[in-house]
Amino acid sequence: MLTVTWVQTDWRKGAGKVNPLCPKGIEVDVSGGAKHTCSAELPYPAPCIGYYLVVCERCGLKVGVTAASRVDDPRSIRVACKPRKKEH
Repeated sequence: MLTVTWVQTDWRKGAGKVNPLCPKGIEVDVSGGAKHTCSAELPYPAPCIGYYLVVCERCGLKVGVTAASRVDDPRSIRVACKPRKKEH
């Protein structure tokens, strides 16, 4: 299970060129083809410049995904997940 937290770094919106190949956002996949993955939808578009802090509650992985309130912002994320070993 992934939890997503928005971290605002600026109140402005992104000013760079928008990627014309992604008019409806992007799906971020940093799983590397792993067998076990977790995924989550991201609020789209972001309210301003910042990043989503994505934490896997199962394995503790933390990932930052930047966004800038643009049409090519990320819409979802998929990460590799490795369940924690049980302690004896």
